[in-house]
Parts: sequence; C-alpha cells; structure tokens
Amino acid sequence: MKLMKRLVQLLCLIVLTGTFFVLAGCNRGNRFSTHTISDEQYYRFNFENGIGPMDHFVGEVVSYNLVWPDKGAISPAAERELMFLCFGDSTASDVKEAAYNWLEATSMASFEYLDDILVEMVDDLDEKDLAYCKMESSCQQDSQLATFIVRNESFWPRAVHGIYSVDYLTVDLESGNTIHLADLVVDTNLLCEAIAHAIQDLDVNKETRECLFDEFVDVDRMPMPHNFAVDSARNNINVFYGLYEITPYCCGIQSIILPIFWLSKHVPLTTYAKRLFGPESYLE
Repeated sequence: MKLMKRLVQLLCLIVLTGTFFVLAGCNRGNRFSTHTISDEQYYRFNFENGIGPMDHFVGEVVSYNLVWPDKGAISPAAERELMFLCFGDSTASDVKEAAYNWLEATSMASFEYLDDILVEMVDDLDEKDLAYCKMESSCQQDSQLATFIVRNESFWPRAVHGIYSVDYLTVDLESGNTIHLADLVVDTNLLCEAIAHAIQDLDVNKETRECLFDEFVDVDRMPMPHNFAVDSARNNINVFYGLYEITPYCCGIQSIILPIFWLSKHVPLTTYAKRLFGPESYLE
C-alpha cells in the first residue's frame, strides 16, 4: 500500500514538472539568443601647419559595441537591414566586413576640410584633445517582438556640442522579418496626418508640441518618420524624429506616442497589426 502511494506521488511530481516546463516554454515565446561584437580604431590628426580648426595634434577614437543576433536567429533580409542601420552597408558579405569598413570610413578623416591634413592610424592615444565616434546597441525582447536600439554619438574638440542619434529596428519573432510602418497601417499618408493630430491633441505629446519649429505648428501633416518602435505591451506605436528635424537641438530626439486605440480612429490598421495588438485595442 505504501509502495503504491509513493508511485502515485512520483507520477504526480513527474506530471507537474512536465507541465511547468511546457508552460515555461510557452512563456518564453520565440526569444532568440544574441552575442556582442565590438572593436575600436585610433586615429591621430596633425594640425601643426595651422590647417583646419586646430593648431596641434588631435586624437580620435572610433568604436562600436553592439548586441547582434546569433546566426539564423532572424531572417537574412532582417540581418541585412540591421547591418545597414548600424554600419550603412547592406552589401557586405557579413557583419565583420561591414564593421571593418565602417571603422575606416567613419573617421573624421573623411571630412572634406581634413583632406590635406596628415592622418594616421595608431595603436594608442595620449593627446589632450580627443574626438570620438561611438556606436552602441541593445536588444529588448518580449513574446512577440525583438527591438534593436542603436545609439550613435560623436564629438569633435572645441565644437559647441556633440551629435547623437537613436535608431530602432523591430523584428517579428515568429517570422524573423523586420516590421515596417507599412506593415502596421494601411495608408502611411494618413499616418502623417495622424501624427500631426497626436502632437496637437494628446497630452502625452505635450513636450513635443511646446518645442516645435514654427513651420510645424498647427500643420495638417508631419513629415514621414523613418524611425519607429512598437510597444505591444502598452499598445503604442512610437515614432521618432531626430535632432533638428522638427525641434531645436536643445529639445533632443522627439518621441511621438500613438496609442493604438486612438490611432485606429484615424488610420485603418493592417490585419497584421490587429493580430499583434489584439481585438480589444482598436476600433473596427
């Protein structure tokens, strides 16, 4: 009798354990693994001849530190888009080649006014004045989407301020393909009109409204954004405008929040968007 009882308890434990791992697998969704790629290159500029903005040596550090999807984690087309977003190159044979080309092409030596100045690659820098150009990224995943966030920042000594940007690329975890705005809304022209209304009417976008260049105040439509992110957990689409696009530098990068329920009143959503956000998040 005791043996039978122990066998029943053991079977129950096995069933519960199996159920736990099944549920854990479901909650994990289609998440994929990533790795980090990084490198840096040092340059020295000779301004001793009084040519250009300096009168001495200046060093520059060009670097990247990126989260990258493991091989086969996303579609080849999506990886090419990510490669272009990071390195401006979608034709390189692989990310290593694209990164190598970027390290050399991104140097301040590519600026026209530096053509006649001696530039050399060096192993280390000890200059007092340092320029830099750096790129970093992260990856956020939920059960449906993975979003790569790429940050670029550059600075030249004696400049008034540096320049920075933040770009997003969102991948559908089920298909492995990149999501574009045209995959979410039926008419992108109507989307530009909706963005203008969102800035003017929604309190969540008040800071942008108060910072707009005069030419964008009370307009019927905004420029087509090329940078956006999907927040499926909060049922929002966030569109972004970079430095100087619609506001002064001091206001920074602008994020316009478009709640899906509100957006669906202004722009028809695609079948994919309705499935992504769920039936309770939009109007028919």
